[in-house]
Amino acid sequence: MTAKWDVVVVEPFEHGIENPSDEDLQSTTIDAADEADARQMYADKLQALGDHRHTAVQLRRDGRIIERWPA
Repeated sequence: MTAKWDVVVVEPFEHGIENPSDEDLQSTTIDAADEADARQMYADKLQALGDHRHTAVQLRRDGRIIERWPA
């Protein structure tokens, strides 16, 4: 069985929200073709933290968190 890799990004649903509460957040799951693709997407999201307001990013394999920010 092939593993399912994805990246989950949690961020405010509107860009102008300062200090978002849980109600202001949305999560987006991005499916990856394979582990290398998922790891690249995860690294890209972490690198973009200065430009975006992610509150969390997770790298997952078969639904289990492999890496996450913040730790």
